[in-house]
Amino acid sequence: MKSMKRKIIGLLFGICLYQLSFINTSCSVFPRVYANAVVESIQVRVLSEKIQPIRVVRRMSESVKTIGEHLLLGHSTIEVNQRRDHYERLVRDVFERVLIGYTIEKVEITPGLVTEIQIYIAPWGDTVREVKVKVDYNGIATEALALIQEDMGKLELKIETALLGLPVDAVDWATGVARELIRELLQRQLPEFHFSLDVEAGAATAVRLSLFPTGELVRETRVSLRSTTLPNLLLVHARPAVELEAASLRGLPVAYVERRLSYFTEKVRLAAQNDPVVHQFDLAVVPLVRPGTDAEVAVSVEAETYRISAEVFLDIGRDRDNISGKAHIGRKLGRQDEVFLELKVLPGTMTWEFMPGWGHRFGNDTWAGIRYRTNDQQWAGWLEQNLGGRWSLRAERWPNLNRNEVGIRYKLHDFLSAEFVLSNELQWLRLVGHL
Repeated sequence: MKSMKRKIIGLLFGICLYQLSFINTSCSVFPRVYANAVVESIQVRVLSEKIQPIRVVRRMSESVKTIGEHLLLGHSTIEVNQRRDHYERLVRDVFERVLIGYTIEKVEITPGLVTEIQIYIAPWGDTVREVKVKVDYNGIATEALALIQEDMGKLELKIETALLGLPVDAVDWATGVARELIRELLQRQLPEFHFSLDVEAGAATAVRLSLFPTGELVRETRVSLRSTTLPNLLLVHARPAVELEAASLRGLPVAYVERRLSYFTEKVRLAAQNDPVVHQFDLAVVPLVRPGTDAEVAVSVEAETYRISAEVFLDIGRDRDNISGKAHIGRKLGRQDEVFLELKVLPGTMTWEFMPGWGHRFGNDTWAGIRYRTNDQQWAGWLEQNLGGRWSLRAERWPNLNRNEVGIRYKLHDFLSAEFVLSNELQWLRLVGHL
């Protein structure tokens, strides 16, 4: 019995010894694992009693992180812990050489898989107490500056924020922060422009930002004011305001005008709409801006109720009635129909022709109808067709007289057109003055 108790006690004792040996072995594993750990990444915190610009702190953090990665990545955490003073001193030395204007009060390195570096900084010397930003808009028309400034946003304020409070000696390297800031903003809001930045560091730091348009630029602008319902003479007063808005396109990148086309189109519309004559008679204004190195600004001004026009004709290659004039006064019936009265004058024979008529509009480019000449009680069918751009076609058919007339017209400018006319017997060149 006693021998059995001894065996049991011995067995229990052996089990205890085995458990203790296992615990001891297990505990010895963890130090070895920790001892083999290496630095995998660096985390940086920059601390200061005085508030520093966020972008500058970020630049500092990136610089310290680069230093830390060069010194510590891949090193054992045990080694980093043992040589902590050495590494902290190296970080301090490199920082003070690269990021001038700051004193490093303390560097703390906390080893680990993610090793943390904390630096405590203090600016020394004079600090920037005022930032004056001047923007040069090279070759950009004054009328377009409001839009450019709108697209730039609060860039001047952001530059001030990036530099204000910095040590004066830190401005040189901190200027890179401002350049980065400007580059990010322009790429996002003004990609059609480049820039240059000049900084004069001091307690009152002066910053000169110069914008330069790139790519194809608008060199010239052509303006036209047209109406199919009113005499062009009524639009003369509105032309200077439209030309002024068109001039604002000069010097701008074509790509920028295309991107902000709605803005420039609306500015042209308002310039014409605010003309006293246009405003008084509540005329409809439809502007069209075609961007390019030679940009075109075309404004159509139409009356809602009446269609009034006056033309003078000079025929070259025709012996009789080669000078004449015609006035047209029409009243619209709805959107597509019109009743009118035309008065034609032949000064050579002192003849007056009265022609009432009716017209119908087919689509946006075609008018057709009939007119009746009271002098000889003859009627005719007529057609006016816009061919696109400055080209148009005119046709008349007088069935009782067996006479046909076709004219192909090219509008040279708002007040003058050239027309090639063909009839049953003759063909000639006609100059048309639009009053």
